[in-house]
Amino acid sequence: MTDQAEVTRQLDAQVLMEQARIETALDDFGDPWFEAPLGSLIDHVNRDAGLLSPDSSAGVRIRSALSDRLRLVQYFKDHPAAADERIELACAIIGLPRTGSTMMHRLLAAVPGLTAPWWWETAFPLPLPGEAAGDPAPRQEAARQMVDWLLTQWPDFESIDPMDAMAVNEEVVLLDRTFLSTTYDSMMPIHAYGHWQADQDHEPAFRDLYRFMQAIQHQRVLRGEPRRPWVFKTPHHLLGGIGGLLKVWPGVKLVMTHRHVGQVLPSYCSMCASLSINSSSTYRKEDQGAHWSRRFRTGLERLEALRRELPAGQIIDVRYEDTVNDPVGTAQRVLEQLGHARDGAVQAALEACVADNARDARPRHKYGAQEFGLTPEGIAADFAFYHDQYLAK
Repeated sequence: MTDQAEVTRQLDAQVLMEQARIETALDDFGDPWFEAPLGSLIDHVNRDAGLLSPDSSAGVRIRSALSDRLRLVQYFKDHPAAADERIELACAIIGLPRTGSTMMHRLLAAVPGLTAPWWWETAFPLPLPGEAAGDPAPRQEAARQMVDWLLTQWPDFESIDPMDAMAVNEEVVLLDRTFLSTTYDSMMPIHAYGHWQADQDHEPAFRDLYRFMQAIQHQRVLRGEPRRPWVFKTPHHLLGGIGGLLKVWPGVKLVMTHRHVGQVLPSYCSMCASLSINSSSTYRKEDQGAHWSRRFRTGLERLEALRRELPAGQIIDVRYEDTVNDPVGTAQRVLEQLGHARDGAVQAALEACVADNARDARPRHKYGAQEFGLTPEGIAADFAFYHDQYLAK
Protein backbone atom coordinates (compact mmCIF):
# COMPACT_ATOMS: atom_id res chain seq x y z
CA MET A 1 0.00 0.00 0.00
CA THR A 2 1.39 3.41 -0.98
CA ASP A 3 1.88 5.84 1.87
CA GLN A 4 -0.38 8.91 1.47
CA ALA A 5 2.49 11.25 2.37
CA GLU A 6 4.50 9.75 -0.47
CA VAL A 7 1.63 10.36 -2.91
CA THR A 8 1.50 14.03 -1.99
CA ARG A 9 5.25 14.33 -2.58
CA GLN A 10 4.95 13.34 -6.23
CA LEU A 11 5.28 16.08 -8.84
CA ASP A 12 2.55 16.37 -11.46
CA ALA A 13 3.04 18.08 -14.83
CA GLN A 14 -0.51 19.34 -15.15
CA VAL A 15 -0.49 20.75 -11.62
CA LEU A 16 2.80 22.56 -12.27
CA MET A 17 1.51 23.95 -15.57
CA GLU A 18 -1.62 25.24 -13.87
CA GLN A 19 0.47 26.82 -11.10
CA ALA A 20 2.54 28.58 -13.78
CA ARG A 21 -0.63 29.87 -15.43
CA ILE A 22 -1.85 31.26 -12.12
CA GLU A 23 1.54 32.78 -11.28
CA THR A 24 1.80 34.62 -14.60
CA ALA A 25 -1.90 35.19 -15.41
CA LEU A 26 -1.03 33.78 -18.86
CA ASP A 27 -2.23 30.63 -20.56
CA ASP A 28 -0.44 30.26 -23.92
CA PHE A 29 2.54 27.89 -23.73
CA GLY A 30 3.04 27.96 -27.49
CA ASP A 31 4.20 24.78 -29.24
CA PRO A 32 3.39 21.85 -26.92
CA TRP A 33 6.44 19.84 -28.01
CA PHE A 34 8.00 20.41 -24.56
CA GLU A 35 5.33 18.39 -22.75
CA ALA A 36 6.99 15.07 -23.66
CA PRO A 37 10.41 15.93 -22.13
CA LEU A 38 8.63 17.60 -19.20
CA GLY A 39 6.70 14.40 -18.55
CA SER A 40 9.83 12.28 -18.80
CA LEU A 41 11.76 14.55 -16.44
CA ILE A 42 8.97 14.47 -13.85
CA ASP A 43 8.64 10.69 -14.13
CA HIS A 44 12.36 10.26 -13.47
CA VAL A 45 12.31 12.74 -10.58
CA ASN A 46 9.36 10.99 -8.95
CA ARG A 47 10.91 7.56 -9.43
CA ASP A 48 14.60 8.13 -8.74
CA ALA A 49 15.47 11.49 -7.18
CA GLY A 50 14.42 10.78 -3.60
CA LEU A 51 14.01 14.48 -2.96
CA LEU A 52 13.39 15.43 0.64
CA SER A 53 11.25 18.35 -0.47
CA PRO A 54 10.21 17.96 -4.12
CA ASP A 55 7.78 20.88 -4.14
CA SER A 56 10.40 23.35 -2.91
CA SER A 57 13.31 22.07 -5.03
CA ALA A 58 12.64 20.47 -8.40
CA GLY A 59 9.03 21.62 -8.29
CA VAL A 60 10.01 25.27 -7.94
CA ARG A 61 12.59 24.98 -10.71
CA ILE A 62 10.19 23.30 -13.12
CA ARG A 63 7.32 25.68 -12.34
CA SER A 64 9.63 28.64 -12.88
CA ALA A 65 10.70 27.19 -16.24
CA LEU A 66 7.07 26.80 -17.24
CA SER A 67 6.32 30.37 -16.19
CA ASP A 68 9.17 31.59 -18.39
CA ARG A 69 7.78 29.64 -21.33
CA LEU A 70 4.49 31.48 -20.88
CA ARG A 71 6.28 34.82 -20.58
CA LEU A 72 8.37 34.12 -23.70
CA VAL A 73 5.27 33.55 -25.83
CA GLN A 74 3.76 36.74 -24.43
CA TYR A 75 6.98 38.70 -25.07
CA PHE A 76 6.73 37.99 -28.80
CA LYS A 77 3.07 39.00 -28.78
CA ASP A 78 3.99 42.29 -27.09
CA HIS A 79 7.14 42.83 -29.19
CA PRO A 80 6.66 41.21 -32.61
CA ALA A 81 9.85 42.87 -33.88
CA ALA A 82 11.82 40.52 -31.60
CA ALA A 83 11.10 37.73 -34.09
CA ASP A 84 13.27 39.58 -36.64
CA GLU A 85 16.37 39.46 -34.46
CA ARG A 86 19.12 37.34 -36.00
CA ILE A 87 21.23 35.45 -33.48
CA GLU A 88 24.77 35.10 -34.79
CA LEU A 89 27.22 32.85 -32.96
CA ALA A 90 30.93 33.57 -32.92
CA CYS A 91 31.51 30.07 -31.53
CA ALA A 92 30.28 27.51 -29.03
CA ILE A 93 32.66 26.12 -26.42
CA ILE A 94 31.73 22.47 -26.03
CA GLY A 95 34.38 20.83 -23.81
CA LEU A 96 33.77 18.72 -20.75
CA PRO A 97 33.37 20.59 -17.46
CA ARG A 98 36.55 21.52 -15.56
CA THR A 99 38.61 21.79 -18.78
CA GLY A 100 39.27 25.53 -18.77
CA SER A 101 36.07 26.21 -20.67
CA THR A 102 34.82 28.84 -18.20
CA MET A 103 38.03 30.84 -18.49
CA MET A 104 37.98 30.58 -22.28
CA HIS A 105 34.34 31.69 -22.27
CA ARG A 106 35.14 34.77 -20.22
CA LEU A 107 38.18 35.58 -22.33
CA LEU A 108 36.36 35.43 -25.65
CA ALA A 109 33.29 37.25 -24.35
CA ALA A 110 35.52 40.08 -23.09
CA VAL A 111 36.77 40.85 -26.60
CA PRO A 112 35.37 44.03 -28.19
CA GLY A 113 32.75 43.06 -30.74
CA LEU A 114 31.76 39.78 -29.03
CA THR A 115 29.37 39.05 -26.19
CA ALA A 116 27.79 36.32 -24.07
CA PRO A 117 24.67 36.01 -21.93
CA TRP A 118 25.02 37.53 -18.47
CA TRP A 119 24.20 35.35 -15.46
CA TRP A 120 21.26 37.62 -14.59
CA GLU A 121 19.94 37.33 -18.15
CA THR A 122 19.91 33.54 -18.02
CA ALA A 123 18.24 33.57 -14.60
CA PHE A 124 15.68 36.25 -15.56
CA PRO A 125 15.57 36.44 -19.37
CA LEU A 126 12.30 38.35 -19.53
CA PRO A 127 11.17 41.59 -17.87
CA LEU A 128 9.61 41.28 -14.43
CA PRO A 129 6.05 42.54 -13.88
CA GLY A 130 6.14 46.31 -13.49
CA GLU A 131 9.73 46.60 -14.70
CA ALA A 132 10.41 49.92 -16.39
CA ALA A 133 11.26 49.59 -20.07
CA GLY A 134 15.00 49.53 -20.63
CA ASP A 135 15.86 49.17 -16.92
CA PRO A 136 16.80 45.61 -15.92
CA ALA A 137 18.07 46.71 -12.49
CA PRO A 138 15.32 44.77 -10.64
CA ARG A 139 16.38 41.57 -12.37
CA GLN A 140 20.04 42.24 -11.68
CA GLU A 141 19.29 42.73 -7.99
CA ALA A 142 17.13 39.60 -7.93
CA ALA A 143 20.01 37.68 -9.51
CA ARG A 144 22.46 38.97 -6.89
CA GLN A 145 20.10 37.82 -4.17
CA MET A 146 19.73 34.45 -5.88
CA VAL A 147 23.50 33.97 -6.03
CA ASP A 148 23.80 34.83 -2.34
CA TRP A 149 21.05 32.33 -1.50
CA LEU A 150 22.55 29.59 -3.68
CA LEU A 151 25.92 29.97 -1.99
CA THR A 152 24.28 29.58 1.42
CA GLN A 153 22.55 26.41 0.20
CA TRP A 154 25.67 25.04 -1.53
CA PRO A 155 28.58 26.53 0.45
CA ASP A 156 31.17 24.36 -1.35
CA PHE A 157 30.10 25.55 -4.78
CA GLU A 158 32.22 28.71 -4.78
CA SER A 159 35.37 26.61 -4.68
CA ILE A 160 34.15 24.55 -7.65
CA ASP A 161 32.73 27.03 -10.13
CA PRO A 162 32.64 30.84 -10.03
CA MET A 163 29.16 32.30 -9.64
CA ASP A 164 28.56 36.01 -10.21
CA ALA A 165 25.26 37.60 -11.18
CA MET A 166 27.03 40.17 -13.33
CA ALA A 167 29.41 37.76 -15.10
CA VAL A 168 28.79 35.69 -18.24
CA ASN A 169 26.94 32.41 -17.90
CA GLU A 170 26.11 29.22 -19.76
CA GLU A 171 23.14 29.10 -22.11
CA VAL A 172 22.24 25.70 -20.66
CA VAL A 173 20.31 27.63 -18.01
CA LEU A 174 18.00 28.82 -20.79
CA LEU A 175 17.79 25.26 -22.13
CA ASP A 176 16.57 24.17 -18.69
CA ARG A 177 13.25 25.71 -19.80
CA THR A 178 12.99 23.00 -22.46
CA PHE A 179 13.39 20.13 -19.97
CA LEU A 180 16.16 18.63 -22.11
CA SER A 181 19.21 19.63 -20.09
CA THR A 182 22.25 18.15 -18.38
CA THR A 183 21.49 20.46 -15.45
CA TYR A 184 18.86 18.06 -14.15
CA ASP A 185 20.97 14.92 -13.73
CA SER A 186 23.76 17.11 -12.36
CA MET A 187 21.50 18.43 -9.59
CA MET A 188 19.60 15.22 -8.81
CA PRO A 189 20.43 11.49 -8.90
CA ILE A 190 18.24 10.81 -11.95
CA HIS A 191 20.81 8.92 -13.97
CA ALA A 192 18.36 7.27 -16.35
CA TYR A 193 17.02 10.70 -17.32
CA GLY A 194 20.55 11.86 -18.19
CA HIS A 195 21.06 8.98 -20.60
CA TRP A 196 17.54 9.40 -21.99
CA GLN A 197 17.91 13.10 -22.73
CA ALA A 198 21.27 12.55 -24.43
CA ASP A 199 19.52 10.28 -26.95
CA GLN A 200 16.71 12.71 -27.83
CA ASP A 201 16.33 15.04 -30.80
CA HIS A 202 17.41 18.39 -29.36
CA GLU A 203 16.46 20.52 -32.35
CA PRO A 204 13.18 21.75 -30.78
CA ALA A 205 15.05 22.70 -27.61
CA PHE A 206 17.59 24.74 -29.56
CA ARG A 207 14.80 26.38 -31.56
CA ASP A 208 13.45 27.52 -28.21
CA LEU A 209 16.93 28.65 -27.17
CA TYR A 210 17.05 30.76 -30.33
CA ARG A 211 13.80 32.44 -29.30
CA PHE A 212 15.06 33.14 -25.79
CA MET A 213 18.18 34.66 -27.32
CA GLN A 214 16.05 36.76 -29.67
CA ALA A 215 14.18 38.15 -26.66
CA ILE A 216 17.43 38.88 -24.80
CA GLN A 217 19.05 40.52 -27.83
CA HIS A 218 15.89 42.54 -28.53
CA GLN A 219 15.97 43.90 -24.98
CA ARG A 220 19.63 44.83 -25.33
CA VAL A 221 18.89 46.69 -28.56
CA LEU A 222 16.06 48.58 -26.86
CA ARG A 223 18.62 49.62 -24.22
CA GLY A 224 20.83 51.02 -26.97
CA GLU A 225 23.37 48.19 -27.00
CA PRO A 226 24.82 47.03 -30.33
CA ARG A 227 24.12 43.62 -31.80
CA ARG A 228 27.20 41.43 -31.53
CA PRO A 229 28.03 37.77 -32.21
CA TRP A 230 27.51 35.56 -29.17
CA VAL A 231 29.97 33.22 -27.50
CA PHE A 232 28.16 30.14 -26.21
CA LYS A 233 29.58 27.68 -23.72
CA THR A 234 28.21 24.63 -21.98
CA PRO A 235 29.27 20.98 -21.58
CA HIS A 236 25.66 20.14 -22.35
CA HIS A 237 26.51 20.43 -26.04
CA LEU A 238 28.90 17.49 -25.67
CA LEU A 239 26.61 15.64 -23.27
CA GLY A 240 23.51 15.62 -25.43
CA GLY A 241 22.75 18.87 -27.21
CA ILE A 242 25.27 19.12 -30.04
CA GLY A 243 22.94 17.73 -32.70
CA GLY A 244 20.37 20.40 -31.91
CA LEU A 245 23.02 23.10 -31.83
CA LEU A 246 24.21 22.18 -35.31
CA LYS A 247 20.71 21.98 -36.75
CA VAL A 248 19.98 25.54 -35.63
CA TRP A 249 23.50 26.96 -36.23
CA PRO A 250 24.97 24.54 -38.82
CA GLY A 251 28.27 26.30 -39.44
CA VAL A 252 29.09 27.39 -35.90
CA LYS A 253 32.73 27.01 -34.90
CA LEU A 254 33.10 24.54 -32.02
CA VAL A 255 35.83 25.16 -29.43
CA MET A 256 36.72 21.86 -27.79
CA THR A 257 38.65 22.26 -24.55
CA HIS A 258 40.76 19.23 -23.52
CA ARG A 259 42.04 17.99 -20.16
CA HIS A 260 42.91 14.59 -18.76
CA VAL A 261 39.63 13.06 -17.61
CA GLY A 262 41.31 11.95 -14.38
CA GLN A 263 41.47 15.62 -13.43
CA VAL A 264 37.95 16.32 -14.65
CA LEU A 265 35.68 13.46 -13.65
CA PRO A 266 36.20 13.40 -9.85
CA SER A 267 35.90 17.19 -9.75
CA TYR A 268 32.57 17.13 -11.56
CA CYS A 269 31.29 14.34 -9.32
CA SER A 270 32.21 16.53 -6.36
CA MET A 271 30.24 19.43 -7.81
CA CYS A 272 27.19 17.21 -8.27
CA ALA A 273 27.59 15.99 -4.69
CA SER A 274 27.49 19.55 -3.40
CA LEU A 275 24.17 20.04 -5.24
CA SER A 276 22.51 16.77 -4.22
CA ILE A 277 23.86 15.34 -1.00
CA ASN A 278 21.71 17.36 1.39
CA SER A 279 18.48 17.23 -0.62
CA SER A 280 18.11 13.59 -1.68
CA SER A 281 17.55 10.34 0.20
CA THR A 282 18.70 8.28 -2.79
CA TYR A 283 21.96 10.07 -3.62
CA ARG A 284 25.00 7.79 -3.30
CA LYS A 285 28.47 9.16 -3.86
CA GLU A 286 29.79 5.79 -4.94
CA ASP A 287 27.31 5.69 -7.86
CA GLN A 288 28.35 9.04 -9.33
CA GLY A 289 31.61 7.92 -10.88
CA ALA A 290 30.02 5.21 -13.01
CA HIS A 291 27.23 7.51 -14.16
CA TRP A 292 29.43 10.39 -15.26
CA SER A 293 32.07 8.05 -16.71
CA ARG A 294 29.41 6.70 -19.03
CA ARG A 295 28.00 10.16 -19.81
CA PHE A 296 31.44 11.62 -20.55
CA ARG A 297 32.59 8.65 -22.62
CA THR A 298 29.40 8.61 -24.69
CA GLY A 299 29.72 12.33 -25.38
CA LEU A 300 33.37 12.06 -26.41
CA GLU A 301 32.73 9.04 -28.63
CA ARG A 302 29.85 10.78 -30.38
CA LEU A 303 31.98 13.86 -30.95
CA GLU A 304 34.67 11.72 -32.57
CA ALA A 305 32.07 10.32 -34.96
CA LEU A 306 30.80 13.83 -35.67
CA ARG A 307 34.30 15.10 -36.47
CA ARG A 308 34.43 12.81 -39.46
CA GLU A 309 31.32 14.50 -40.87
CA LEU A 310 32.15 18.17 -40.20
CA PRO A 311 34.28 20.38 -42.46
CA ALA A 312 37.96 20.67 -41.56
CA GLY A 313 38.52 23.56 -39.19
CA GLN A 314 35.00 23.68 -37.74
CA ILE A 315 36.33 22.26 -34.46
CA ILE A 316 39.08 24.25 -32.72
CA ASP A 317 41.01 22.18 -30.16
CA VAL A 318 42.39 23.85 -27.02
CA ARG A 319 44.38 22.17 -24.25
CA TYR A 320 43.74 23.06 -20.63
CA GLU A 321 47.43 23.52 -19.93
CA ASP A 322 47.70 26.11 -22.69
CA THR A 323 44.75 28.09 -21.31
CA VAL A 324 46.25 28.02 -17.80
CA ASN A 325 49.85 28.78 -18.79
CA ASP A 326 49.14 31.36 -21.51
CA PRO A 327 45.51 32.44 -21.40
CA VAL A 328 45.98 35.55 -23.52
CA GLY A 329 48.03 33.83 -26.21
CA THR A 330 45.69 30.84 -26.31
CA ALA A 331 42.63 33.06 -26.62
CA GLN A 332 44.31 35.02 -29.41
CA ARG A 333 44.99 31.78 -31.27
CA VAL A 334 41.33 30.82 -30.98
CA LEU A 335 40.25 34.29 -32.12
CA GLU A 336 42.47 34.03 -35.19
CA GLN A 337 40.78 30.74 -36.13
CA LEU A 338 37.44 32.46 -35.66
CA GLY A 339 38.55 35.13 -38.13
CA HIS A 340 38.67 37.86 -35.48
CA ALA A 341 41.37 40.48 -36.01
CA ARG A 342 44.06 40.95 -33.37
CA ASP A 343 44.74 44.50 -32.20
CA GLY A 344 45.66 46.49 -29.13
CA ALA A 345 42.09 46.67 -27.85
CA VAL A 346 41.78 42.89 -28.00
CA GLN A 347 45.08 42.45 -26.16
CA ALA A 348 44.04 44.89 -23.45
CA ALA A 349 40.62 43.24 -23.02
CA LEU A 350 42.16 39.78 -22.67
CA GLU A 351 44.73 40.95 -20.15
CA ALA A 352 42.05 42.71 -18.10
CA CYS A 353 39.94 39.54 -18.13
CA VAL A 354 42.83 37.45 -16.81
CA ALA A 355 43.41 39.95 -14.02
CA ASP A 356 39.74 39.92 -13.08
CA ASN A 357 39.51 36.12 -12.95
CA ALA A 358 42.49 35.13 -10.83
CA ARG A 359 42.00 31.61 -9.40
CA ASP A 360 43.62 32.71 -6.13
CA ALA A 361 40.53 34.78 -5.37
CA ARG A 362 38.48 31.62 -4.79
CA PRO A 363 38.88 28.83 -2.19
CA ARG A 364 40.49 25.60 -3.33
CA HIS A 365 38.30 22.71 -4.38
CA LYS A 366 39.03 19.49 -2.45
CA TYR A 367 37.87 16.05 -3.63
CA GLY A 368 39.08 12.48 -4.14
CA ALA A 369 38.35 9.96 -6.90
CA GLN A 370 37.84 7.00 -4.58
CA GLU A 371 34.83 8.49 -2.79
CA PHE A 372 32.95 8.38 -6.10
CA GLY A 373 33.85 4.78 -6.91
CA LEU A 374 36.67 5.83 -9.24
CA THR A 375 40.36 5.01 -9.52
CA PRO A 376 43.00 6.86 -11.54
CA GLU A 377 43.87 3.61 -13.30
CA GLY A 378 40.27 2.93 -14.24
CA ILE A 379 39.76 6.43 -15.61
CA ALA A 380 42.98 6.22 -17.62
CA ALA A 381 41.90 2.91 -19.16
CA ASP A 382 38.33 4.02 -19.91
CA PHE A 383 39.45 7.21 -21.64
CA ALA A 384 42.70 6.09 -23.25
CA PHE A 385 41.10 6.48 -26.70
CA TYR A 386 40.60 10.17 -25.97
CA HIS A 387 43.83 10.91 -24.10
CA ASP A 388 45.96 9.25 -26.78
CA GLN A 389 44.34 11.33 -29.50
CA TYR A 390 44.38 14.79 -27.90
CA LEU A 391 46.66 14.84 -24.87
CA ALA A 392 49.64 12.61 -25.69
CA LYS A 393 52.89 14.54 -25.61
